[in-house]
Amino acid sequence: MNKLGHTSLGRFAAVTLPAALVSAGMGYAMLSGMVGAVISSTGGFNLNTSLTADSLKMRTGATEVGSTGNNQGTIYAQTQGSVANGLNVVTPKVDVLPGLSLNLGITSSDPQINLGNVALNAASLNTPSGATMANVTLGQSQADAGFDPGGPGYVADGFALQAAQTSGRSGEQVLNNLSAQAYAVQLSSLSLSSLSIKLNP
Repeated sequence: MNKLGHTSLGRFAAVTLPAALVSAGMGYAMLSGMVGAVISSTGGFNLNTSLTADSLKMRTGATEVGSTGNNQGTIYAQTQGSVANGLNVVTPKVDVLPGLSLNLGITSSDPQINLGNVALNAASLNTPSGATMANVTLGQSQADAGFDPGGPGYVADGFALQAAQTSGRSGEQVLNNLSAQAYAVQLSSLSLSSLSIKLNP
């Protein structure tokens, strides 16, 4: 996948969890929305938010977990014009010293986090409080849905779901209390009015 919306992946700042931020300068730039972000973990992490988007499409995907060649099937979802209500990321525990295991908790209570275009690679994706989607096409091919042929796990004639934006109407795709066991999230922007990063024993 060479592009996500209009943002080249070459502009994305990589944040590999459980490391909090690449550097103070890059962290500030990322959280101020000056650059996009990639949040990823080979062990997966829990992501919780409520999300609205202009458009949404999903298909099967794949990602490498752990050692090279250890492929894991995933749900691959892309949204455009995404806005999140709150954000909660919890990473797996990591043994940092003998007898000491820690993980990161990254939270924001910001009720309107503009994420722009989002690509999510996850083992599971649930909306226990329901989801509302407009202009849904279920069962079209991944090629017809407009997925990039170079994307992870792309199969041209494979199954895809697409929910398209109605002309002039934004935020029609609603995923309430979205809960995902994610491997990677790519965001075209991330600007938070509140942020908490803490260590959890």
